[in-house]
Amino acid sequence: MDIASVPKVPFQGPGDEEPNWVELYHRLFRGRYLFLGKPLDKQAADQITKSLIYLNQENKEEDFLFFIQCRGGGMTLGVGVYDAMQYVEGEVSTIGIGLNASMGAFILHGGTLTKRAVTENARVMIHQPHMSPYDNPPGPLGSGFDAFYMRNLRHYVARIYAKTTKQSFRLIYQLLERDMYMGPDDAIEFGLIDQVGVEGLNWPESQYVNVESFDDKNGLTFMD
Repeated sequence: MDIASVPKVPFQGPGDEEPNWVELYHRLFRGRYLFLGKPLDKQAADQITKSLIYLNQENKEEDFLFFIQCRGGGMTLGVGVYDAMQYVEGEVSTIGIGLNASMGAFILHGGTLTKRAVTENARVMIHQPHMSPYDNPPGPLGSGFDAFYMRNLRHYVARIYAKTTKQSFRLIYQLLERDMYMGPDDAIEFGLIDQVGVEGLNWPESQYVNVESFDDKNGLTFMD
């Protein structure tokens, strides 16, 4: 999106005497809304992880709302994002929209238990973790890196799935040998998510501003 077309919304932060117009992305960030809408690459993983850590240090009591539509990506990057979600003290509600596959499914299921949701038409796919172009380091150490981390991360991902879904490790490992697609009801029964729809999730506290209360003399206008 061109920066000139980014909409602006009113927001009054702590210490501000009056609301200011800020870019929508800034407002969402301050509201602790996170988004992943593409295959997970280094840039997206860095942004999500840094946002989680910074906002957690700023206020350890507020919760997060994480919207996810991710069909895969880097295995090491996905594990890193998952670990950051477990590190923060606020609850992380995850909402899956569209298809979440591979590392997308792993991150989706990594939300706070009882706070993992998908939309009615969403789908989830899990399979055996494998290295992606996002994971491979350059140079002659690439093949050794693959062999070492493949073995360890496969077991790690399988153990986490077994722990959160309450399924046996052997069953999880067998199921991950092939692509396993699930609709919302199947994903709930399997233990990957908790509900269909967002009712009952912890939405971050709003700081909405009444736009009608603004005085035009302040020169505050929406961007075209």
